[in-house]
Amino acid sequence: MAASSRRGSDEKASDPVLGGTSRLHQIVRSGKLFLELVESCRDFVCVMTLEGQVLYVNPAGRRLVGIAPDADVTGTSLDDYYTEEGARFIRTVVRERLVADGFFHGETEMRNPRTGEIIDVEMDSFLLPPQAPGDPPLIASIKRDVRETRRLRARLAQAERMESVGRLAGGIAHDFNNMLSVVLGFAGLARERLPGSHPAAADLDEITKSAERAALLTKQLLAFGKRQAIQGMPVDVNELVRGLERTVRQLAGSRVEVELSLCPGQAVVNADPGQLEQVLVNLVTNGRDAMREGGVLRISTGEEALGEEAAHREGVPPGRYAALSVRDTGVGMDRAIIERIFEPFFTTKRPESGTGLGLATVYGIVRQTGGAVQVDSTPGRGSEFRVLLPRSDLATPRSVRPLSKAPSAARHARVVVLEDRANLRLLVERCLREAGYEVVAAESGVGIAEAALKADVLLTDVALRGPSGPEVAAEMRRRAPRLRVIYMTGQDPEVAGALTPTGRLLPKPFKPEQLLEAVRAELDDAA
Repeated sequence: MAASSRRGSDEKASDPVLGGTSRLHQIVRSGKLFLELVESCRDFVCVMTLEGQVLYVNPAGRRLVGIAPDADVTGTSLDDYYTEEGARFIRTVVRERLVADGFFHGETEMRNPRTGEIIDVEMDSFLLPPQAPGDPPLIASIKRDVRETRRLRARLAQAERMESVGRLAGGIAHDFNNMLSVVLGFAGLARERLPGSHPAAADLDEITKSAERAALLTKQLLAFGKRQAIQGMPVDVNELVRGLERTVRQLAGSRVEVELSLCPGQAVVNADPGQLEQVLVNLVTNGRDAMREGGVLRISTGEEALGEEAAHREGVPPGRYAALSVRDTGVGMDRAIIERIFEPFFTTKRPESGTGLGLATVYGIVRQTGGAVQVDSTPGRGSEFRVLLPRSDLATPRSVRPLSKAPSAARHARVVVLEDRANLRLLVERCLREAGYEVVAAESGVGIAEAALKADVLLTDVALRGPSGPEVAAEMRRRAPRLRVIYMTGQDPEVAGALTPTGRLLPKPFKPEQLLEAVRAELDDAA
């Protein structure tokens, strides 16, 4: 037993780590290792007396509050490095808790006297017992800069709030589009029956115009809620700005000087050109409204590379981005307004000056396109909105405008209509019958399979009570493979397109002529 014990001692002594335990223990006890640890720490670390006299501040702490690396802080007070409220909090609440409990955890505000910068910190303070008889107790405090953490939390909360509002907006727009289809449709039918000189003709025209403006609002709601179709294609941002230059100058007005500063070469992104135009027009309108007395509106393009950290802050993947910037010299905004500017219906303009959807639409389109919007503004010194969109290596087409095929005249054909909203179903049925089509209309696909066997076109809403439109279409086409399908939708056409791999989409709201054009186009394709 003794031999075994001696052998274990010999092995321990020969081990370079275990054998040196007592030596390492002495190094740790000497404080050198802990001093190096504190010196390397990225958080603010300090030691002081209960009266607040400083004994030590580590390098990271000095950098945070602007203390020179070689400055002697021994015996000084940290009060100058807190806000007034923060210093009062430290002298009262923190020290009382330390004396009572020996520990304090909480948050306060420090400041950098050189820059005036306010620094939000999370702190852990400990009461250290006397190191020797007669020594006073000391306070060790660790403070962590939480400004970035708070900013990211606020950004996450805003994103979650915007997503909730976006879902609500998309749902409202879906139902509203169905109602607008009825208003536009019946107003159009009534207008066709009246001569231009009829007293009611002008009234119907005003109804149609108002419904079309309402349709534009729903389009903006869908864009904000990221529930609008993105017809992505390579778009050169420089060419888009040049193409809209005349429109932009007219929109800005005579009091506003418009300056263009476009980067050399191309700035190609994969986007919907119509929606990208809407982003620029909305930002120009916002800048103009911020300069009631006139000013300068500067539109510029460029390129920016986002690394991991910058991309994480913006909520986008790292990579190369094309930048579209709109800067004004207007009234500017404070932080409270900036945090809300992308919320739908929030506006600082007069009630008659806007709907509060312009910047919400910008936000929705840009986020749906995979980009981000940066805002820089100071009250009285103007604002800059910087749109970042992922760069594309694809070549831009000569024209981003799709060519429309002129529809042929209507001919005899049978159309099956499935729409669960009675007034809209009545409108569609009436438009088709008056155009010469034979129509079978129902609120669902239940019980109409036989009618589909003799039909040429199935016109169905995507969302039906019972089996959905795509489900009904799949079953009908199984029995009648030559059946042409048109899907009506008042919701996200992009999502609807994913649900409907075959068939034409007819977004709501639509006018009677758009309905007839879609049906004729399907018949032409089948010919």
